[in-house]
Amino acid sequence: MNPKVLSIFNNAKIFLSSEELKELALCIDKEFGKPTPKKAKKKTALENWTLESVTEKLMATQFNKNRRA
Repeated sequence: MNPKVLSIFNNAKIFLSSEELKELALCIDKEFGKPTPKKAKKKTALENWTLESVTEKLMATQFNKNRRA
């Protein structure tokens, strides 16, 4: 956090009540909007192959009673 912003925040915590801090937060959200969430990185094919998924696929296909040899 920017030192100037941190100083303002610490002063606000000292001089404002909890209700006033909530009101200030609402005003800031209205004025500037909330930060947009970052997009999640798409997983590659190798990252999708966890031990659980491999085990589930093997159990469903390789050890199926109805599977013909």
